[in-house]
Formats: sequence, C-alpha cells, structure tokens
Amino acid sequence: MSKKPILVVESPSKARTISKYLDGDFEVLACVGHVKDLPKNDLNIDVHNNFKATLEVLPDRKQFIQELKSKAKTASKVILAMDPDREGEAIADHITQEIPQATIERIQFLEITKTAVKNALGQPRPLDTNLISAQMTRRIIDRLVGYSISPVLWGTLQKNMKFVKTALSAGRV
Repeated sequence: MSKKPILVVESPSKARTISKYLDGDFEVLACVGHVKDLPKNDLNIDVHNNFKATLEVLPDRKQFIQELKSKAKTASKVILAMDPDREGEAIADHITQEIPQATIERIQFLEITKTAVKNALGQPRPLDTNLISAQMTRRIIDRLVGYSISPVLWGTLQKNMKFVKTALSAGRV
C-alpha cells in the first residue's frame, strides 16, 4: 500500500506549482472546479421534502472521480485544498461524498507559496458546514428562480422581439 498522500486543488496550474513545492512527497491532482451539480434535464429539487437537491457527478468530471477513487484506496490520506470560499467548500464536500472510505483532511491557504502551503498542511480543519449550506442554498435558489422565470422570459421576448430565436436563461440555472 502506497502511503503517499494525495493533495487535490482546483486548478491544473496550482497543481503544477504546488507539486514543485512538495518535492514529490504528495501526488497533486486538479479537480478543475465543481465535480457535482444539479442535472440540467429537470428541476432536481424536491420542494416538498425540505428542498432536497439531487446532485450528480458532472459528465466531464467522471474520469477524475474514478481516478481519485482508485488512487485514494492506496493513499495514506486525501487532502482537499480548494479555495476558502463557499464554492471551494462545496467542491471539497462533493469530493468527500465520492470517496467515503478515504481519510480526508481539509486545508486552506491564501497564497500559493511554499511557506503558505507547508503551513496549511500542518493545520487541517473540518469542512465548514455553514459555507456548504450557503453554496447549496444559492444553487437551489438559482435553479428555482431560473426554472420559474426562464419560460416567461422566453415567451415574452419571442413575442415582442421577433429576432429572439433561441431560448434564454434567467440566472444561473
């Protein structure tokens, strides 16, 4: 069993830079942003069940998740170093859901320097459930408002502005 820990960051350029700082002691991977979201084909929010959202792994992130699951089986731990904001916290939470068997740590740093990264590795923290809830709430509101308003927007614009030929979205649905 390999004991080399895995460090996951959001961007490939961060992964390359941080990998150099860590002298090969960690396998550094980039998730390239969100790995899960509400499927686009439907509302996917149960408004009668406490607004429970149904999330799925994004099609273009399935390969990353499979690779991470495989590597996590032999890693000593998986360290999640997403951005310290609500989107980063949600990404860390979604990755955690996909590798429940792994030992997981969450770290944060505010600058990409060798000192900041090494200091962060010594100060793991729990996931911030308040930030996770804030992101999910924003995502649910975006979907509910967008799905409710978009058809009205399309109809009104197509009726009153004959040059509008494509469906438009209201907000980040």
